[in-house]
Amino acid sequence: LVEPLEATETATHPPAVRLTIPHQKLALLHPADIADVVEEMTADERVAVFQQLDIETAADTLQEVEPEMQAAIVSDLPEERAADILEEMDPDEAADLLQDLPEERREELVDLMQKEEAQDVEELLTYPEDSAGGIMTSDFLALPGELTAAQAIDLLREKKPDPALTYYLYVVDPQEKLEGVLSLRDLVVASPETRVTEIMDPNILKVSAETSKEDVASLIAKYDLLALPVVDARGRLRGTVTVDDVVELMLPRGWKKRSGRTLAR
Repeated sequence: LVEPLEATETATHPPAVRLTIPHQKLALLHPADIADVVEEMTADERVAVFQQLDIETAADTLQEVEPEMQAAIVSDLPEERAADILEEMDPDEAADLLQDLPEERREELVDLMQKEEAQDVEELLTYPEDSAGGIMTSDFLALPGELTAAQAIDLLREKKPDPALTYYLYVVDPQEKLEGVLSLRDLVVASPETRVTEIMDPNILKVSAETSKEDVASLIAKYDLLALPVVDARGRLRGTVTVDDVVELMLPRGWKKRSGRTLAR
């Protein structure tokens, strides 16, 4: 996929590489594999790749790149393109990336983002990095408690959520306060006219946005959860911390690179 350019290699400056396949074929790879290739490129080649990839693939790929290089890529890209990619990223991933940018650049990009996505990211940026609020995502499924099972299923069809968001379906009241949780299976097998409040489990484990990330990780591990809801002081659902988020917290920086080399042997 890539080949070294003629250059002097040093401990701090590894040789640059040249892409040996067209960008169109590169886009057919898994985002994690594209990220591996991108991390070996020159800065100009990285920008060219992220200009050519479709927005969804560009966002997925950027999330797989090491944090320091993420910031460099976003700094080098044209503002409009960078903002478009950030909009497509998971809100927590976008917030983490923006946190690593100079304040002026961060504000410029947030101003260019769509209003809803910008608000999600700005809220996440207000929480300490080592808190539940700092590691949560604002992507989750919340069902109004007054819906019937049939209406809730219609809502899911309309929204077409990412499969990862359907592990837990949260039920909220008109003030967005968390009332309970149910599974997609619970919803599907219920009588169509049954209200979701009758199907849900009201005894739901939750944490506040100020809870430490270590405590969040302990709860997810202890109760074998796929996600843990995060509420504010009023009990309103603000986001969720997923098991994937916790796994990444527990692993050292650069683990993707090391695991990739191990698997390649």
